[in-house]
Amino acid sequence: MMKKAVFIVFLGMAGLSAISAQAMPNPWIECEDNISRGAQKAGFNFPLRVENYTVRAMEGMLELRFPLDEKRKVIMRKSTTAEGEADENGIIDISGDYNQYPVNKTVTLENGVKFSVRGDEDNYKVANFAAESGYYSIVCGEGLTLQNIEYFYKLLEEAEAPRFNEEEPKTLEQLQDARRVDDIVEPVFTQDCFPKTLQKKGVTAECFERANLGDDTFCSASQIKMIRDYYKKGQENDPLNDGSGNFCAE
Repeated sequence: MMKKAVFIVFLGMAGLSAISAQAMPNPWIECEDNISRGAQKAGFNFPLRVENYTVRAMEGMLELRFPLDEKRKVIMRKSTTAEGEADENGIIDISGDYNQYPVNKTVTLENGVKFSVRGDEDNYKVANFAAESGYYSIVCGEGLTLQNIEYFYKLLEEAEAPRFNEEEPKTLEQLQDARRVDDIVEPVFTQDCFPKTLQKKGVTAECFERANLGDDTFCSASQIKMIRDYYKKGQENDPLNDGSGNFCAE
């Protein structure tokens, strides 16, 4: 009788565990190298200028993973709705790294920006800072130097810098007006036609047109590479030829 009771209790606990697991779905969606899909999920854009990245996102947070060099990989996050206790500098740790490290302190860059860092002495595994545009974290299991953190801050600063003198245009028409009237947007590319070869490879019309207007955030990394390769090939041959016998000018 006692063994049966214990067995029933065990089944009840197992059932509760299964219910708990079902009640906590994974909030992240994997976006491969599609930053625009991640931006739609997070609710904001994060056009970080890095290569070979992968993206994942949840509501209010966007994460990019990419190699720093042959031995080190970096995880960078941005959140606009971070929850948690802020330190004296208004910084909230959004890294998701809960490891304990011997060093936990604040460092100040030459420009006065403060970072909360954790790790070993002069070899930081986690760095967080806050700005008007959101909260940011940098994680590297192999460790970062202060110079590395300064480099990443410059990337973040560039990513968050306004691309236009006024409010950033949201439509293609506004982008075109900004380039034509104010000459504010410097196009990444040089032609505005939509080559058939790129269409066949999966480049969308919106991605191609916005890239020509200096806004590549609606393209995946692979699409940007295909567009760049297309223009490079055109410059080496006939600048109006899309590489398949179809002339862009037509």
